[in-house]
Amino acid sequence: MPIKTWNKRDILPEINSKEYNKLLEELENHVKFIENYRTKLNPEISINEFMNIINKYEKISVIISRLVDYSYLWFSENTSDQKSKSFRTSVEQISVDVSNRTMFFSLWFKNIDEKNSLRIINSVPNEYKHYLEFIRVMKPYTLTEAEEKIINLKDITGGGALIKLYDIITNDFLFTLIIKGKKKELTRGELTNYVKDKDPKIRKSAYQELYKVYSKHSDVLNEIYRNVVLDWGNECLKLRGYKEPITSRNKGNDITDKTIKTLIEVCRKNRYIFQDYFKLKSKLCKIKNMSRYDIYTSYKEKNVKYNYNKAQQLVFNAYKNYSEDIYKLAKKIIDSDHVDYEVRKNKMGGAYCMDISPGITPYVLLNYNGNIREVFTLAHELGHGVHDLLASKHSPLTCHPPLVLAETASVFGEMLLFEDLIKDIKDKETKKSLLINKLDDTYATIIRQIYFIIFEIKAHEEISKGADLNKLNFLYLENLKEQFGNSIKIPEEFKYEWISIPHIYHTPFYCYSYAFGNLLVFALYEKYKKEGKSFVPKYLKILSYGGSENPAKVLKEIGIDIEDEKFWQGGFDLVKEILQELKELN
Repeated sequence: MPIKTWNKRDILPEINSKEYNKLLEELENHVKFIENYRTKLNPEISINEFMNIINKYEKISVIISRLVDYSYLWFSENTSDQKSKSFRTSVEQISVDVSNRTMFFSLWFKNIDEKNSLRIINSVPNEYKHYLEFIRVMKPYTLTEAEEKIINLKDITGGGALIKLYDIITNDFLFTLIIKGKKKELTRGELTNYVKDKDPKIRKSAYQELYKVYSKHSDVLNEIYRNVVLDWGNECLKLRGYKEPITSRNKGNDITDKTIKTLIEVCRKNRYIFQDYFKLKSKLCKIKNMSRYDIYTSYKEKNVKYNYNKAQQLVFNAYKNYSEDIYKLAKKIIDSDHVDYEVRKNKMGGAYCMDISPGITPYVLLNYNGNIREVFTLAHELGHGVHDLLASKHSPLTCHPPLVLAETASVFGEMLLFEDLIKDIKDKETKKSLLINKLDDTYATIIRQIYFIIFEIKAHEEISKGADLNKLNFLYLENLKEQFGNSIKIPEEFKYEWISIPHIYHTPFYCYSYAFGNLLVFALYEKYKKEGKSFVPKYLKILSYGGSENPAKVLKEIGIDIEDEKFWQGGFDLVKEILQELKELN
């Protein structure tokens, strides 16, 4: 029986077909057009000529996105498929070749005099102003053309290859659990269900099996991570001159170091809210000596399974009650057959939404197993897709939202589903269960993510001094002890948790975007509760910016200052309200 995945034909024609080869020819022609300007560029270039080059860049961007994203989707379907891996490698080579042949233009623009750069920025259509301003902002961290080319080429067989190795190794992991006397072989996605099981022995066994498998490969996974970090430091600090390893991510996200330092500090101060919550949860769930095995256990949760169609309906209803527009956009993704939701061996774990380019409906990967958390995951990923569709009116160069705003619509989608479900619940115990689920998820997406960042900051520092696996394991355990305080016990095997977190390998310092997005959504939702339906157009406008404007400027339009500690604290004040509601039900 053929595997049911998703319809990728909307991205590319059949590989090696006449249409596919024609697309590659178009790409080559666009690149040559830009290359012809190598000796013609001068600071007094006309705006028409400048825009002709930009328009070619847009066309190149679309074709490269189609190739690269298609290769990733194909690889995600089956990470052991040799053809997909081979195609992915060939596409990476094409992408780097194109980047190296055309980068001279952006380097030229970074280095022209201030007078002419302002003349160009003030004369181009508004759509491109921020894009060009951002290029100039990155000038201090840009190397010569020859050096940039070397880095691009190095990344294919360097950092990029290391990350692929991590994915191939870890996506092939299988885990064994004994359930009701029967031995089960599970993927990580399937194992995750059991870390939330009602039976404490099964929860413990699931976690122990997870880290037993990862620990067997800890030497090689640590070596991969060490070299990812060293590669990051060599490029970002030694070559580009960023102040700190995290500064590179912050600049790329178009935000200040101060913003993220403020966010981290406020989260650190508010960890006690969740320590208080876990103490309450241990009482509600009647767990003596609660440990890290137990933090996601359900509270009197009925073992309700939602088939995929039912999950869609719940999410659609929540979206529709808020805005007919976002409901239609979410439905468009489903109707386009752009979702791969089944759980299967060798499929990439987790979930994501892939935005290809304007004009192509986003794709969603799920590992849907039917529990209520997976319904929220569907709401989350469709939220990403809605965000992408709202921003699709922009140029391919400016449509993608920066990471710090990329989680806004996804988390807001979860909030809509939560509020839609809880408002109709009369049963006290069911309401407790849903509030506990919400606080579990809030912990997982704010405090947990920020403590990954805190670990990464320390790990990058210590690896540069020669830290080994034992040192990193020790640092991670210390990280957990600060995070949880005396609210729970931390079993020894959790020292290996960090090697099981793909984000710290794939995208260093990415995880603060989850905390940023969640706390931002709490602030936005508070505004929605106060203003009612009149807030919806403001929310849609924020999303529709995509990456066409600076995040701080976008949020300032609705009175949010992301460098202000009070703003972030406001998000935690709403978390306190949710916790207080749970306490009052006790």
